[in-house]
Amino acid sequence: MGGAKRLRIVGHGESSRLRLVGDWGERPLEGIREARRLEAALDKMLRDQVRQAKEAGCSWTDIGRALGTTKQAAWERFSGED
Repeated sequence: MGGAKRLRIVGHGESSRLRLVGDWGERPLEGIREARRLEAALDKMLRDQVRQAKEAGCSWTDIGRALGTTKQAAWERFSGED
């Protein structure tokens, strides 16, 4: 086996990126599984933040803007959560 496999967050704000560090290329299916775990964790975090925003009195328009979408798209995706 090669070196330790890690994910590193680089940059901040709009320039944030995930960088793979280690021998991910040798085990691409493991990398896919890890990406799916991260996707699920980020989706949960996003849903929690939208719920908190609604509880704090933020409008769907404001939430849509924060998501980079319309209020309608935000409502359609997250309205069942509140």
